[in-house]
Amino acid sequence: MNYPVAGADFDLERFRAGDQELFRELVREVSPRLLRVIRGFARDGDHADDLLQTTWIRIYRKRARFSGTGSFLGWALTVCRNVCRMDARARQRARLLRLDDQRTLADPKPGPAERSVRRQRAAALYGALEKLAVRERDAILMRLIEGRSAAEVGRILGVKEVSVRSLIHRGLGKLGRMEALARNIL
Repeated sequence: MNYPVAGADFDLERFRAGDQELFRELVREVSPRLLRVIRGFARDGDHADDLLQTTWIRIYRKRARFSGTGSFLGWALTVCRNVCRMDARARQRARLLRLDDQRTLADPKPGPAERSVRRQRAAALYGALEKLAVRERDAILMRLIEGRSAAEVGRILGVKEVSVRSLIHRGLGKLGRMEALARNIL
């Protein structure tokens, strides 16, 4: 698909001036790409449509900030991801506020039954982790369990940051296919 944003059709001055015809064309051609990002964040189709609309409003309002040195598509995808992240944070804050409004919360300490279930799940998880390749297991443990950055994990393992992400992705995929883990975790 030929995007006007990547070719000679894209006129930076028209964009910054808020040319409606150019924006209609951008919305028509770039929205499918933005929706691919949005679907990873949205609860449902209506929420995705809301996020897409919010993204285009933000793009329109911030159009003067687009320098034109990079691709419009890359800039628009960055704006889109930021809109989605801000929405996710707002939803998280709303959930926390609703919890605060409860006034009477249950005892936060888990009971004996819940502690037993947690121990079984932890044992199943660590047992499944032992079945992974050493590098996949180490990457998952350091990044997801210990909370280290991908760059730090890469330095420790002696691999590039992108390789850390690949190791984690492969390892999580293998864990997801392990039946024993699914029985104990779900």
